[in-house]
Amino acid sequence: MKKKINVFTAVLLTLSMMAGCGSTVSSVSASDSGSAGADKEPLSFTSVSEDVKAPVIASVVPDEEPEYEGVTHELGDLDGDGNAEFSVDYLIDDGDIITGRIELYFDNELIYTIDDELPIDTGSVSYADYDGDGTEEICFVYYPHVNSMPLDEYVVLKNVNGLWRKLDTPVDENGSNGFPVHIRYGEEPCTLVISADGYDEVINYDAHEHYEKAVADLEAEGGNQDFITEFKRVLAGEGFSAGTDYGMVMPWGIWEVTMGSYVDATKEEQPCIKALHGIAGPLERYDILGNLYIYFNFDEKGRVKILALEFQDDTEPAEQE
Repeated sequence: MKKKINVFTAVLLTLSMMAGCGSTVSSVSASDSGSAGADKEPLSFTSVSEDVKAPVIASVVPDEEPEYEGVTHELGDLDGDGNAEFSVDYLIDDGDIITGRIELYFDNELIYTIDDELPIDTGSVSYADYDGDGTEEICFVYYPHVNSMPLDEYVVLKNVNGLWRKLDTPVDENGSNGFPVHIRYGEEPCTLVISADGYDEVINYDAHEHYEKAVADLEAEGGNQDFITEFKRVLAGEGFSAGTDYGMVMPWGIWEVTMGSYVDATKEEQPCIKALHGIAGPLERYDILGNLYIYFNFDEKGRVKILALEFQDDTEPAEQE
């Protein structure tokens, strides 16, 4: 669990979703050199208690070559017209490698097919107005089979004149399913600025407590001396240069996707999607700084619109709200 650090005036409530540090942080405008947000209201996000896949309702074998079996998942009647939506997960074996495919059905019609180089499983789905035009879109989350870390993929689909089209999906500098996030040194040693392209506010993070705790824990446990030396170097300001890149966003893109609703300072509620990125220092998985949550939906042209950023550092358990 992480310690939650609030960086914007908002409350997040849950959409119905089908599913079978004491460290100093503030959120400021990119043009604001000072600290802001000390009087921010608490942020909360309530999700379903357990991320469960949609239930399996059938096993099917399509009439095409090569033959491969599919598993059907019931998604519920999203639009309330009496027809249950569903997806079918396939493992495709071409004799060389096994890949994955998911077919998504709405009103008993195939509306979208996902092909992946890895086997993939149906995750969860929501049906909400993510672009504010008065009609609902489908947010569909699925899970690639990976061994080294959690990973969620998703698509958001919009019905345009009877045809379903995919809305914008952000891609990071490595081409992964993720946001272009940047971590740079702040104005002082051991201070960091976390930002995302397309969003004006940034997160100012004082990492002193993180590294002080890391050093103390390693010394108490007789841990890796190279790590201790590196963390002390960061604390001493060695290699510091204001505004230069620091650390990394952990690989493979978005770790977790959750659907919910966002309430802004005017108390206006709007559906949103919450994406999780892992943030690390130069030692990568040996120096996890914390979790970056990005809350977003879409504009009228189907482009991603970031609503807020939230950072939870790794020094203490998260507050329960």
